[in-house]
Amino acid sequence: MNLNRLDDLQTKNSGQGGVEQIAQKIHDKVAEMREKQVELEDRLNGIEKKANRPGITQGGHNTKSTANAVMTKFIRKGLDGLDDLQQKAMSTTTGEDGGYAIPEIIAKDLENFEYQCSAVMRLANVVEAESGVYKKLVNLRGTGAGWAGETDARPNTGTPKLISVDIVIGEVYANPQATQQMLDDASFNVELFIAEEVGDKFADQLGAAFITGDGVNKPKGILSYANTNEFDSARDFGVLQHVVTSATGQVTFDDVKGLRSSLNSKYRQGAAFLMNETTALHLSRIKDSNGQYIWQESVAAGEPPTLLGYPVEIDENLPDIAAGAFPLIFGNLKRGYHIPKRFDIRMLRDPFTSKPYVNFYTTQRIGGGVVNSEAIKLLKVKA
Repeated sequence: MNLNRLDDLQTKNSGQGGVEQIAQKIHDKVAEMREKQVELEDRLNGIEKKANRPGITQGGHNTKSTANAVMTKFIRKGLDGLDDLQQKAMSTTTGEDGGYAIPEIIAKDLENFEYQCSAVMRLANVVEAESGVYKKLVNLRGTGAGWAGETDARPNTGTPKLISVDIVIGEVYANPQATQQMLDDASFNVELFIAEEVGDKFADQLGAAFITGDGVNKPKGILSYANTNEFDSARDFGVLQHVVTSATGQVTFDDVKGLRSSLNSKYRQGAAFLMNETTALHLSRIKDSNGQYIWQESVAAGEPPTLLGYPVEIDENLPDIAAGAFPLIFGNLKRGYHIPKRFDIRMLRDPFTSKPYVNFYTTQRIGGGVVNSEAIKLLKVKA
């Protein structure tokens, strides 16, 4: 309806009582519609702003790029650089331990560093943790079973024996620094800065902990568990089996075959060898009795090489070949080692403590431990 024409109609009929009343009513109704239109526009604008907040979904898709942009702005300017809605969105991710959850895009970059630097991280079972201790129930005796005919009696089977494996969730942290001038520089890639600085430090700490960590406020490393040369049937739960090499300070083809054979066949599907680059170079030169290399290079980019048909993962946290060392791990880490973690990574921006530097105190809660000591085997070099 043309509002100007209504105004003209009201003016032309000002001397006519009935028409004037009708025109006035129409005019009032139009004014009311105008007010509602303004109110509706304000509400739509508010919805649009809220939709741009981190973590809000639009059409079933998470606005990750928006969340990333808000976090980048926070890294550069702090909360003062955000508007009210953005500050409110950031505050919703604040935990009781302080800091703000890093958006998924940046968190993925950090995790990529961790997976690149730790073979255990790539192969183990990563699970989400809700509390400070991750509990895994393990059945030591297995579920009882038996055979019977159609009308035969079904005697009671053995009672399962359950044990709880408790993995403490520790907190790994990094505290990179940057000057405010660096952050103000538009060409300075703050996302790459956080990913590289924090990711590199996290990767170093976690990679070492998964191999040699003592389990105190950190993961318990595979080589930190007690080990013996006893078989699965005779060994206590939680104690790993090692296979000793035949020669002092050396690893031969027969030693590698013995390590493979020590792992129960039910765990070999999905098993892999772990070693550092120096050990890999040594094993890649070993030939079998027919003069063929037992090491097979990868046939496609991104695929690991194989040893006796099993993939080889390089982890520089494992020791070199030396008397008394454990340079090789063979096992199914998906079944043998669990890494419980909180999937949110938190950051606290601190421009006050180290002026003129801005600190980015970043934390992640994570743990690690063996949950099945039959699924992981060690090669021990004879002393």
